[in-house]
Amino acid sequence: MKKIFFVAGILSVLNLEALEFGGIGNVSAGMGGAGVALKASPYGLYYNPALLSADNKTKFGYSIGVEYRQKNIDKLANLNLANIASSPKDMETLQDVLKDNNLSITSQNGIVFQLSSSVIREEFGSIALGFFGSMYSSISLNADPNRMGLIVENGGNYYKLVSNVSGGYTPQATTQTDYEQHSIVYALQQGDAHKIVASSFVLSEIPIGYAKTFYFKNSNLNLGIAAKYMNGINAKQDVYLSDHINLSNELKKFSGGGNYQLSSTFGIDLGMMYEIDLPKFRYLTFGVVAKNINSPTFKYTSGNIVVKPQYRVGIAYNERYFTVAFDADILPNELLNFNYEKQKSQMLGGGVKFDLKYFDLRAGAMMDIRQNDGLILTGGINVLGLFDIALQSGTKLGEAKGYKIPKYLNLKIGGSFSF
Repeated sequence: MKKIFFVAGILSVLNLEALEFGGIGNVSAGMGGAGVALKASPYGLYYNPALLSADNKTKFGYSIGVEYRQKNIDKLANLNLANIASSPKDMETLQDVLKDNNLSITSQNGIVFQLSSSVIREEFGSIALGFFGSMYSSISLNADPNRMGLIVENGGNYYKLVSNVSGGYTPQATTQTDYEQHSIVYALQQGDAHKIVASSFVLSEIPIGYAKTFYFKNSNLNLGIAAKYMNGINAKQDVYLSDHINLSNELKKFSGGGNYQLSSTFGIDLGMMYEIDLPKFRYLTFGVVAKNINSPTFKYTSGNIVVKPQYRVGIAYNERYFTVAFDADILPNELLNFNYEKQKSQMLGGGVKFDLKYFDLRAGAMMDIRQNDGLILTGGINVLGLFDIALQSGTKLGEAKGYKIPKYLNLKIGGSFSF
């Protein structure tokens, strides 16, 4: 079992999966993921193209980041698949893992350049160009729901184990047919039911954004659009879970590179940001964005990957030295994993930023209400624009072989300038 968990960890690094709204850039990452109405961020091209015309500054930003997230996979480290028939508790634990699980490592990186000035902004609008490179790596267990029963064989007799009020199990006699068709133990012995699916998706995007401000008596309306050329590299490898599995050989087959496929398409993002232009509310902004509204589709022989539309709203109070912002996904986003129970993500969160003379400080919190990460605390610091670091950490911990680690971690390093 140690070998299974170790190689599974390697597979998750090599293989990529999972698409959600995500995040590129350090400013929003340190503020609970909020960015849809954030005027000070140089990453409006990613979060909301309407932000490009929100002020007169020219902006440049770069960021590299890595995210770790796992759900129930850590429980595998404490199981002995070869002798699982002797432990009803282990069988029940494996049953729970097969129902809902995922282990992913995601890297989202980007470079953006936004050109704006008072003359260009008022006469023509604002434009921006960027490059976003994302790597989604995941491993999940795709279970056969009909072969997960707690049924064991003992001396030629077959028993179904039923939980009782005392916390133990009561054996009930059953048949060999029931055992062979529905037992989780027999499924592991045969190695033909439950699959470990290692998946990879490398996404490159070249977005070009444009935004225009429309001035009214007591408010401003910013409308933006971003067109993206999108290139996706996809790979998938299935490995059947068994008590005699050799994942090392399966890893060699996958890492050979023969399974990788290439596909390209285009995507469209639309955004709106509304500014109140009244003395007591001048710094208040509202934003909404619809990303990938045309459902970009990457076509592969193993099946298509469709990036479904993602919708998010935000509100922010943008003073020169102090900013507070909050974002929320309007609808849940599906994750591209292969668990038989479809997993989804729906983020909400916010935070504050103190912009001082030579550095700024950020703090916040966020939560994925569709996942079991717990409250995610965030923070970041930028020094002279030359060095910027942001960290997000979930408060719920997973445990494997005595080691505890947050179920969610995200680290970003980069920098940004505006003038």
